[in-house]
Amino acid sequence: MYNTHKYAKAIFNISNKAKKITETQKELQLIAYLYKKNSAFRLLFITKKINSNQKTEIINKVLNMLSPLTLEFLKIIINNNQSNELLNVIKKFNHLSESYLGVNKVDIITAAKLSDQELNELSQTLSGVLNNSPAINNITDPNIIGGMKLRVGNNVFDNSVNYQINQLKKTLHNM
Repeated sequence: MYNTHKYAKAIFNISNKAKKITETQKELQLIAYLYKKNSAFRLLFITKKINSNQKTEIINKVLNMLSPLTLEFLKIIINNNQSNELLNVIKKFNHLSESYLGVNKVDIITAAKLSDQELNELSQTLSGVLNNSPAINNITDPNIIGGMKLRVGNNVFDNSVNYQINQLKKTLHNM
């Protein structure tokens, strides 16, 4: 667990000095996507049948469109046998990057999908409150019945009908 933070912090600091945080973030998102969706790509990282030098050689040839920084990062991960932690390192890097860049991820959980106009209105309202423009993710959950939940970082603001019904139950139960 400590190592994932150490690696994420190291690549963050280097990409920050090179003024390439956004570029590195996009490249690492591509790596994470390939790792999750392509079993052959994932197998390349985790197999013991191919030695580290061969793995890095393959990575350099296949992913030659990536920046030298990202390729070197992957080489270090492979050489230090941290391939199983790759997704955790990328996740921590993304968290560090978003904090530094002032990007707030906001999950809006509603019973039905919101229209583009409603999302724009919420985005404008939230930008005023958060002092920057949030990256909004609309999640549908029919269990909340109506209303909405907002998740900003580790904070959840629940104004759903389901929550209000549960609060009413608790109040009536305590009488």
